[in-house]
Amino acid sequence: MQKEVEKIFVDLIQKELNLPANWGYDSQGNEIPCVMIKSQNIKLFNTPNIQITISTLRNRIFSNRLNHRQEVIQDVTKYYEDVYINEDRTIQIDIYSKNNDARIRYPEVQACLGSTYAEQLQDKYQFRIGKISDAVNLSGLDGGSEINRYTIRFQCLCWNKYTKEVDYYQSFRTKARDTNTDIFADFTIENNQIINN
Repeated sequence: MQKEVEKIFVDLIQKELNLPANWGYDSQGNEIPCVMIKSQNIKLFNTPNIQITISTLRNRIFSNRLNHRQEVIQDVTKYYEDVYINEDRTIQIDIYSKNNDARIRYPEVQACLGSTYAEQLQDKYQFRIGKISDAVNLSGLDGGSEINRYTIRFQCLCWNKYTKEVDYYQSFRTKARDTNTDIFADFTIENNQIINN
């Protein structure tokens, strides 16, 4: 994926529910968020309007592959390792509001996960959203603050590729044994030359 999956869901929900980028600013000049990745540094409940957070609750890696490759550019050979990670994530979306928006609109969030735009994002970023989701009413969780809160959870299949240059077969330490004397020697092979240590 070329983009964090949580950011993809921010874009999806904001567009499908026709929500603004933010609800303006509070008296201290802090932005009042609308749809965002969950963070402890962002203050919520500073507006009666709907606020939505997206987070990864857990993930399970079901494939972790390593591939080596080389590129030759102007007679210089460079070696790279590509690590491919396939994972099953549990995504959690929390919908909050002091008014009735969270109670009224949380089914819209579930509906947007199967929308045409959601399909387009899945094709573009090569991930898959599970078709079945659970919603839980957690409105009483915050005590007497009168916050309407609904939590939606669903599965999401993602893949990531991480690439870095390696000195694969260019420089490495090894040991060799002289069979006549039964003595081990440490040395480094660097660019096809033996360097004694």
